[in-house]
Amino acid sequence: AVVSTQSTGGDGDVMMRFSPSFLAVELMRGGATPHEASAEAIHRIAQRYPKFSGAVVAASKDGVYGAACHGFEQFVYTVCDLNTPKYRLVKLNCGKKSDNIDI
Repeated sequence: AVVSTQSTGGDGDVMMRFSPSFLAVELMRGGATPHEASAEAIHRIAQRYPKFSGAVVAASKDGVYGAACHGFEQFVYTVCDLNTPKYRLVKLNCGKKSDNIDI
């Protein structure tokens, strides 16, 4: 399956050691949802660097998206697709078990 992902924000030097974008894509190829893949990528980094700050946003070729973050109170990202006339800001509460909230 063709998928895409982007990692963004946070401690880039720490994130580069783990290649979370690559990991998220591989997990999605294995059947994980974008949210599950993002959460696992962030979790693996946080296990070794609990004080790091970072986020991963992933999207499937079908337009399903998800994100996970660590070390921030909130992480906000933008979503836009062909079916939406305007972009949407999505707020993710880091450190809490919650879903993405469109704002």
